[in-house]
Amino acid sequence: MRETPTPEMTFNLVDEPWVAVLDEGGKTSEVSLREVFHQAEEIRALAGELPTQSFAILRVLLAVLHRACRGPHSFDEWEDIRSDWAGVVEEIDEYLDIWHHRFWMRHPVEPFMQVPDLRTAKDEIFDLSRLICDGPGASTFLSTRLGAGLESLSWAEAARWLIHCQAYDISGIHSGAVGDARVKGGKGYGIGTGWAGQIGGINLVGRNLQETLLSNLIVPATVGLDGVAEDSDADEPVWERPSLTASPEYPGDKQGKKYRQPKGQVDLYTWPSRRIRLFDDEEHSRVTGVLNCQGDRATPQNRHVVEPMTGWRYSEPQTKALGYDTYMPRKHDPTRALWRGLPALLPSVDQHSPGRSGPARTLAPAVLRWIGVVQRRPEGETGGSPLIELQAVGMEYGTQDAVYSDLVAETIKLPAILFTQGYENAARTVMDMIALAEDIARKLGDLARNIAFASGEDTAADHARDVGLEKAYAAFEPVFREWVVTLAADADLREREIAWKTTLNEVGSMVAQRILDDATPVAYVGRQVKTSMMNRYLDAGLAEAWFRSGLRKALPEAYRTDDDGASTEATSVGADEATSREGETHG
Repeated sequence: MRETPTPEMTFNLVDEPWVAVLDEGGKTSEVSLREVFHQAEEIRALAGELPTQSFAILRVLLAVLHRACRGPHSFDEWEDIRSDWAGVVEEIDEYLDIWHHRFWMRHPVEPFMQVPDLRTAKDEIFDLSRLICDGPGASTFLSTRLGAGLESLSWAEAARWLIHCQAYDISGIHSGAVGDARVKGGKGYGIGTGWAGQIGGINLVGRNLQETLLSNLIVPATVGLDGVAEDSDADEPVWERPSLTASPEYPGDKQGKKYRQPKGQVDLYTWPSRRIRLFDDEEHSRVTGVLNCQGDRATPQNRHVVEPMTGWRYSEPQTKALGYDTYMPRKHDPTRALWRGLPALLPSVDQHSPGRSGPARTLAPAVLRWIGVVQRRPEGETGGSPLIELQAVGMEYGTQDAVYSDLVAETIKLPAILFTQGYENAARTVMDMIALAEDIARKLGDLARNIAFASGEDTAADHARDVGLEKAYAAFEPVFREWVVTLAADADLREREIAWKTTLNEVGSMVAQRILDDATPVAYVGRQVKTSMMNRYLDAGLAEAWFRSGLRKALPEAYRTDDDGASTEATSVGADEATSREGETHG
């Protein structure tokens, strides 16, 4: 039964429009929590102010879906959910009716993701820059709101930023809440960023929101999430847990030496990393201020047993410190495109360092292992698709994680077989071809550096190499995206490998020519180079010879031979065997 609203209760997320969405026609609008599920088939995607906001809201929607469906606990249950969305929506309606009272943005006792009586010793209220991630109180680097844009928010906007703040808030000193034993001198000292800010978010993307939700609605036991509570009812979202107070939730340790541990994926999807109170105007129509204090600390060590939406890396320092094998979330690198990091995301191949045994060095996100579960069903009748789209979303922080620095948001389409048992050779082919592209990019970087040396620009040589690498990766990315989707289940991998090497040769040669075209006349005259790397005469022609020799050695299949067995693309610069050896040494 629903509660009877009082004047102190404002803006219920179940009924009021606040979720920003994009429809199939490209139009944006806001819908309520109830409507987002009813209209999921017509909604193309979530459309938050930032990709991180959409990711955080997606996790909230998944928490609702998991709890409303009471699972799923098996693939058959998941299949039933997929085949009867209308029935699922009815269950969601019943669930939202039960928990309707916990979704009021303004409530005297239990406001959504807030503490109703949160206060500091000085009863301070701060501007909304402490809620909005790109406000000037943290960093103007990502700013979409300045000046008057920070004076007030609609309740819908405030709801989106509240969820984002709980997921991605910066670390560092926060306001000290009365009632929090950790506060010293009126300050709440850093406990780390919000949980989503500590991971490199990965989620599957469907043709519409309904498909996106179902694709990310995983069965924990089938993908190695063995840390999820045996009693699934214990894996609760924040709105099913006792109302938040100024104090963090500890398991019997009031001194803060022990932290509450997540019960499962739903718990982490709505983890309350902060204690927040929103303040509104006299008419209760707009949010005008905020108090943001420390909440429940989220520790990253070995959360691969409960968190499905990130990759993991084996940590030697953490393993040594803790005395047992320890994995840490693999965050996204803003300087490294998603396609280059794919080897760490492929679950069909064990990720061990060459020549090493023991624990895998990387673990793929459980949500990507889930693809393999779906694809393994007989004849792919369970909704398997030859191509899947995945999205990477992450936040990069600056000094001591106390400022926002950069944001990662990228999608890529990949063959589903790369995540499926039985097609390990396809996954290995992709890994090898990415490694080969990295090798050719390094050769292009070396070419650019050597030309800088030949020009007499010794101090700029490293920068020139970095620019050469950037040009290479920028040129390789679009052709890789075109190539990788050709790896169908019945593809000839050897033929696909040769096709990629031929493409690398062609594109790499074009990038090399652009680098050479930018060389100064001095580089073609050359000079005696004396550095820690070499001591010899160097000009642009010799730098090119080294590069061409290295390219032929790395991509022999890309060079055709005539009837006599001689290469038809032999040496445009006449490099001989000795030059080739010098290239290996200096290039």
